[in-house]
Amino acid sequence: MNRCVQPTMRQKRAQASPGKPELLAPAGSLEKCKIAYLYGADAVYVGGKEYSLRAFATNFTRDELAAASRLAHESGKKLYVTVNTFARQSDLESLPSYLQYLQEIQVDALIVSDPGVILLCRAHAPTIPIHLSTQANTTNALSVLFWKNQGISRINLARELSIDEIKSIRTETSIELEIFVHGAMCVSYSGRCLLSAFLNDRSANRGLCTQPCRWSYRLVEEKRPGQYFPIAEDTHGSYIFNSKDLCLLQEMGLLMSLGIEAFKIEGRMKGVLYLASVVRAYRQAIDAYWQDPDSYTAKEEWRLDLEHVSHRPYSKGLLFPEDHALHQGSDESNPYCQTHTLAGIVREHSLPQHPLSIYPEEEQSLWVRVEVRSRIVAGMTLEFLYPDGRTMEHTLNYFEDLAATPLRVAQPNTMITFPVPFTVFPLQVIRMEQPAGSSAQK
Repeated sequence: MNRCVQPTMRQKRAQASPGKPELLAPAGSLEKCKIAYLYGADAVYVGGKEYSLRAFATNFTRDELAAASRLAHESGKKLYVTVNTFARQSDLESLPSYLQYLQEIQVDALIVSDPGVILLCRAHAPTIPIHLSTQANTTNALSVLFWKNQGISRINLARELSIDEIKSIRTETSIELEIFVHGAMCVSYSGRCLLSAFLNDRSANRGLCTQPCRWSYRLVEEKRPGQYFPIAEDTHGSYIFNSKDLCLLQEMGLLMSLGIEAFKIEGRMKGVLYLASVVRAYRQAIDAYWQDPDSYTAKEEWRLDLEHVSHRPYSKGLLFPEDHALHQGSDESNPYCQTHTLAGIVREHSLPQHPLSIYPEEEQSLWVRVEVRSRIVAGMTLEFLYPDGRTMEHTLNYFEDLAATPLRVAQPNTMITFPVPFTVFPLQVIRMEQPAGSSAQK
């Protein structure tokens, strides 16, 4: 469906909000934080070991938070820390010292949802801006005004809003607004779910969600114990709660025209292939629109980047009610789509000439050291991802281990070296087509 960008709206918002929108990416570890910045994120949001709604992510120690803050500021980027758990009484004693530490290391914002935590932030980290989490369910302009009066500087709007509702809120308010544009969606309203707490005694509202909404379910009749009936005629069962993944790449022109200050990507528990691919796709889209909004179109290569990461079938969420996106059930026989996998990550590269090379024609090639993340076999084609959107292919005909022994197969969590006829860089992400029947990493 073609949706026209309204020039009058774009011009109106350009006067009030002249800055380019921020691309905000997730990071579950310090390495992922670095990769997000490399591939074009303006800001990264992370969680500490406590008070974050992604307790199963690696998350950051205090020293790692300090290192991430230094990295952000040295790179001209920003670092936001999630403190978006719904605090229990026992949390209130230890939170103040944590907030004071975050102020000491000068993080750029705190992402919060609990009103009590907001009071603590204002008391113990008064110089740090507060961003309101989507967990706060902000769905109207009066709520935005209320939170602004509480000292909030940016609001991540509820994911349940339609495009018309977002337009209205944007027109009636001046505070910074942020919306999710990509990633997994919860089946519960703005993520406030009790299913995991009831089934596993692990609360989603305290960062411990085990995602039971994505398990495969079958039906049992009360008087026929042990007899399991599929809800749909399929050997994999039925993913009866499972929502699709959000993907608004095709709508970025319209969203950019509204004057939204930040576009957020979900996925602190996702892998580096997801992170690099999704960040660079949306980076290209934002930059292209900003450079020439009147001739902007979403490019096919951006879409392919998003198709090449593991994902559920994509939808536009609830942005366009006429699409009925969430009412179209996932394909139970194939709940995940994955055509490519993470082959490895570049760790180092050496001088052009490798002293042990047995191929004279490769003497001018750059030798690269790669940490292998999926099983690699000679003859496979590797794809090196660049932040500017380029993807360089290389057929791996020859590679060695670190002892310079030629190999035909490399297993995950090993190091290999090989020559490539183009420039690479540390932490560059390499993907390859998903081998049939494999369970490689994302």
